[in-house]
Formats: sequence, C-alpha cells, structure tokens
Amino acid sequence: MKKMLLAIPSNMRLKIREAGKEDAKAAWKLIAQLQEFVDLEITPYEEFAARWEKAIASENFKAFIAEEGEEAKGLATVWLRESLSHGGLVALIDELVVAEGERGKGIGTHLLKHVVDNCFQMGCIEVEVSTEADNFAARGFYHKLGFGEVGVLLEREKEQAGGEHEES
Repeated sequence: MKKMLLAIPSNMRLKIREAGKEDAKAAWKLIAQLQEFVDLEITPYEEFAARWEKAIASENFKAFIAEEGEEAKGLATVWLRESLSHGGLVALIDELVVAEGERGKGIGTHLLKHVVDNCFQMGCIEVEVSTEADNFAARGFYHKLGFGEVGVLLEREKEQAGGEHEES
C-alpha cells in the first residue's frame, strides 16, 4: 500500500524544530488541549513548567514543535530507552498534538514524519506511539503513516487514599 503525505498549504511556512526550556508556555497550551480532549484535568502552568524543565533536561527526552512564524501549531514528545529484548534504542512518542483550528492541514503528518526520521537518525531501532484505545481517528492516522498495532499497553493508576485505584 502506497503511503501519501498531505501537502502543507503553500501559504503556510511550517518549521519543525527541537523544543527547549523556553518553549514551556507553548507546550503547556498544546498539552492542555490534549488533556481536555482525553477528559483529563488540565495541569496548572506552574506545575507543568516544572515538569517540562525536568523533562527537557533529561538526555532520554526530546520534544519537537511545529510552528508557523512564532506560533506553535503542534507538539510531539519522545522518550528514549534501551530495550534489552529489542536489542537497541527504542523511542516512544508519548504525546502528539496539533492545535485546535489547525488540524486536517497536514501539520501532524509532517510533525510525525520529522520525529520518526529524527529518532532513526539518533540510532533508534523502533519507534512506538500510544493513544487512547477508543481514539479511532488517531489510530487510523498512525496506521496511514506506517504504524501497526502489535502489542497491548495496560495501565494501572496510582491508588487513592482508601486503597481504590483512580479511573483511567
């Protein structure tokens, strides 16, 4: 099956770059949209900024921003780990979000392709991505770009006071 990439409109000047500490506010705005979409409580900016700073400082973390001019249009975060069973470096795309009002324009496609290419250039032997099981649009998007469903990710939330597990 031939893979087709959506073309970025000719009037859009999209640039994808590695994110840094200074991108905390832009990243927070995009992650907040993702949290809202999956019905999670939006993390307060101060808390998010502290997490962002810690993540950005890690050699096992990369983040990429798709922007037009100075405006962030998309964000992808990636965690890197050595896998003993796979025999090398594996990347997990943990979050990929395109700003509301910008979806359907090919930004996510170009951002994902850039991230995957970057991961392989860093020596990764595999790139993984996760999404909510009921997010069929995202699953279809990843399938179209060459990802296959080859495993199952199970989660267990931290126990709340009283021994009950938080709902996922």
